[in-house]
Amino acid sequence: MRKITILLLLISFTFSLFACEKSKSVGLKISYDITAELQENYTLNASQTVTVENGENYALSSLYFTLYTKAFEEGATVKPYYKSSETALFPNGISYGKTEITKIKIDGKDAPYEIDGITLKVGLEKPLNTGETVSVYIEYSLILPNANHRYGYGNNTVNLSGFYPVLCVLENGKYYESEYYPAGDPFYTQASNFKVSFTVPSEYSVASSLSPTGVEWQGGVTTYNYERQNARDIALVLGKDFKILKDTVNGKAVSYYYFNDENPRKSLKTACDSLAYFENLFCPYPYSEYTVCQADFLYGGMEYSGLSLISASAGDYSSYVIAHETAHQWWHGIVGFNESEHGYLDEGLTELSASLYMDYAKEKPYESYLNEAKNEYAEIRRALILNGITTPPVMQRNLKYFSSELEYVMIAYNRSFIALNEVKNFTGNKRFFKLLSAFAKKYSFKNAKPEDFIEMANKVKRGAGEIVKEYASGERVVK
Repeated sequence: MRKITILLLLISFTFSLFACEKSKSVGLKISYDITAELQENYTLNASQTVTVENGENYALSSLYFTLYTKAFEEGATVKPYYKSSETALFPNGISYGKTEITKIKIDGKDAPYEIDGITLKVGLEKPLNTGETVSVYIEYSLILPNANHRYGYGNNTVNLSGFYPVLCVLENGKYYESEYYPAGDPFYTQASNFKVSFTVPSEYSVASSLSPTGVEWQGGVTTYNYERQNARDIALVLGKDFKILKDTVNGKAVSYYYFNDENPRKSLKTACDSLAYFENLFCPYPYSEYTVCQADFLYGGMEYSGLSLISASAGDYSSYVIAHETAHQWWHGIVGFNESEHGYLDEGLTELSASLYMDYAKEKPYESYLNEAKNEYAEIRRALILNGITTPPVMQRNLKYFSSELEYVMIAYNRSFIALNEVKNFTGNKRFFKLLSAFAKKYSFKNAKPEDFIEMANKVKRGAGEIVKEYASGERVVK
């Protein structure tokens, strides 16, 4: 049975405010030290110490974490997929995972905690005042689902993202509690420091979002040690049949892990060239390594800080998917967003960026991608209305309000791309690219809001930000 300790009086409130001199808030400084071992039966045993320094100007009485893995349990009230996707997601039949928290300690003492949905609430024995640091030790055991998702195992790869308890983002004196909605990328995280020791059966190769610091072989198992500073998230992809290609661009080591790519050298070249292109267009890539990896994955691809996961079924679209996920290294990894509340800015910037790169690489004209976005937008909008979905095309909305993945694509990808292209036409290319570069630099390793982008756009040219604002509210019509 899962052990759940009910918090007695400790989480009747989240934060305690104490009389103290007000200082400028610098947020929380977070470090993860994770040790994990994957067994042959797809069980993962892990522990982590999360060190949190309180840079807010008020004390904390608790810490909230998101347990994304619990969304894959049979009894989850919100599931990370639509029923229409079950066949592709579960090719071997519906499968569920399991998450068990086995121990939580602070300063060597058992800490009270509560699990509410996918949120883990840990009570602190004493308030964490401004400038103070606390370390929370968490042990947990996971059974992975047989699923082609961000988390789970397929026929070729084991995908491990969001497998560790992730500290919730603190904003306006309150933790943001996430749900693993089926539409979009329901993630909101703070740039943190990571140290990971990961042990796997030795027949696996491991593609990682982190920087390798050492490898130890111990008979039938191998332990990989990693670190990463200022990462939005971490992920690992395991495969027994991986082939690996490597290259270097602008001093960065680029690796491509694959198992069924007919033109792997082209894929590696796309990864290298798009990384260099976006560095020149926006700002320098912050890490010394970048990895692209094929995987058993339901959707086209997924981004992590230092790693892009590419679906093995991407086929002819793989070059675009690689460029898209590489652009996410800036519009997610470097500049963070609350993708549950306003994922449209993240995806719109990425769609525009990838289309620009593909034009630059002479793969396909930028205007072709823009026209496809407009046509797809109109077709999906028409189909939704015919099926009784008459929700106005508002971009600024929580993921729970999307009826399907198609509606999300129409809004977050197509409409947002169209809106940003209109801004580009309004300001002119030179000022538009200056805006993107300034935005990336100002919000590096921070979380930005749409109003931040709108404000900067209006400074570049009065009225530019209002275009985004009108598209976001649903007022502006796509032409």
